[in-house]
Amino acid sequence: MLNKLLFSLFFSLCLVSAHQLVGQAIPDTVTAQQSILAEVGGFGSSAAQTPFWFRSRQYGTVPLNGSAGILRLGVTRQFGDLQNKRQLHAKVSIEGVANVGSSSQLILPVAYASLFTKNFEVYAGRRREVFGLVDTLLSSGSYAWSGNALPLYKIQFGTRGYVPLGFTKGVVAVNGMYAHGWFSNTDSIQNSFLHQKALFVRINLFHNRVRLYGGMTHVAQWGGSSTIFKDGITVNGKIPSSLSTYKDIILVRQPPNDPTQYSNFDLINQAGNHLGSIDVALEVDTDQANWYLYYQHPFEDKSGVAFQNLPDGLYGVRWKNKRNDAHTGFRLTQVTAEFLTTMNQTNFNFEIGSRLYNGADDYFNNYQYVDGWTHRQHVIGTPFLTRWQDSRADLHDLKGGFKNHGLMAISNNRVEVSHLGLLGQWPSGAQLRALLSFSRNFGRPITSDPRAPFSQFSGMAQLSLPVNWLGGSQLNLALALDQGQWLTNNVGGWLSLRKVIQRR
Repeated sequence: MLNKLLFSLFFSLCLVSAHQLVGQAIPDTVTAQQSILAEVGGFGSSAAQTPFWFRSRQYGTVPLNGSAGILRLGVTRQFGDLQNKRQLHAKVSIEGVANVGSSSQLILPVAYASLFTKNFEVYAGRRREVFGLVDTLLSSGSYAWSGNALPLYKIQFGTRGYVPLGFTKGVVAVNGMYAHGWFSNTDSIQNSFLHQKALFVRINLFHNRVRLYGGMTHVAQWGGSSTIFKDGITVNGKIPSSLSTYKDIILVRQPPNDPTQYSNFDLINQAGNHLGSIDVALEVDTDQANWYLYYQHPFEDKSGVAFQNLPDGLYGVRWKNKRNDAHTGFRLTQVTAEFLTTMNQTNFNFEIGSRLYNGADDYFNNYQYVDGWTHRQHVIGTPFLTRWQDSRADLHDLKGGFKNHGLMAISNNRVEVSHLGLLGQWPSGAQLRALLSFSRNFGRPITSDPRAPFSQFSGMAQLSLPVNWLGGSQLNLALALDQGQWLTNNVGGWLSLRKVIQRR
């Protein structure tokens, strides 16, 4: 049933698709033959925990706790005649981040090699990505894949942006990708895989003044082994990882009734931990502004694919200022407003075999992959669905979910979030960016903690100043505040100097 729903949505509900299917908070727009990045700085705060907007959507490069100095070095090299769009080109990129402090670490958020043409690309390694129809610059975070966690190593093939279908004379364009990846080993599951695919369609109307978008992102964690879980959750400590299982993961099929290969958990549910979002968007260009409205609908099983969990999802609107008139002072260039709700979760009914659509979806949690939808201690999707370690210390024992299952990795997945992002600049090139978020946090479905809900405000203001130092650099200053009942009350500061050298 779920596979039929997914494929009908992939190939018929894909009426319309996104501003950037694979977007980045800092888009990869470098066209130079070689680019070298260096950044040095540090941050500190009034509490042991790092402020929310300093560590969220940073690709796992900022630690949860402790002040730190940061050194970032990156090199990107492109090969081939970049002016010749028909030629095959190659790119190699690596970036390292060193945090020196109470949580010292060395991280490689970027390390990949790619081959690409004008419209298509294949790459191996890891790089910064955000998936879904969303404003990547000022968003609270795309639902399923937000750029919050350290990227996974994977092999990926896909389009480079939207590729027009020639027979439609540019009216219809498609954007898609397919990937196989590897999760880092955790304490609960080792050697598990990532399956990821996405397909979006764009329709241009009224001489490209109006654009409709729609499509789906589907991800799954599957395979692996465990020294903790035995029969019932695994078969002799193994989770199926054969080619036959891989086909079931791709097609979202129920596994065969073979208890020698599949555990009771797999047979009752499905092989792998599946989730994703179904997205639609509308973009309108006027002479004065660009408007972008989007909705991401989450799913964890067939109930979500059948929209039984409405109104759950991320609702957003982005406004970009297109006026080019001369200005002498501060100019507001972009505003993004979002609302995220995950309160429904197909209600709280859960009776295997007796209902077509079971509820209590328990977003980002899984009873087999018990670390949840995380990678290297960071949530892969929206950062507002939080691990128990991310909350205030006295809320680490937050009650919720099924009474006999105890604490789960994601302790808070029923939330209501109102978010505002602002971007502006001065004629000098200085930019001001602000992220302001208010959330109400209810824990998990089925049962709730008597202390819930918890109200929380998290905000950040960042000033980027062009300076003449080192032949031209960028000075970044930021202040962040956490105030409320869910996170540790906190005030933090950030200072860094960034230098980019490009050779064409």
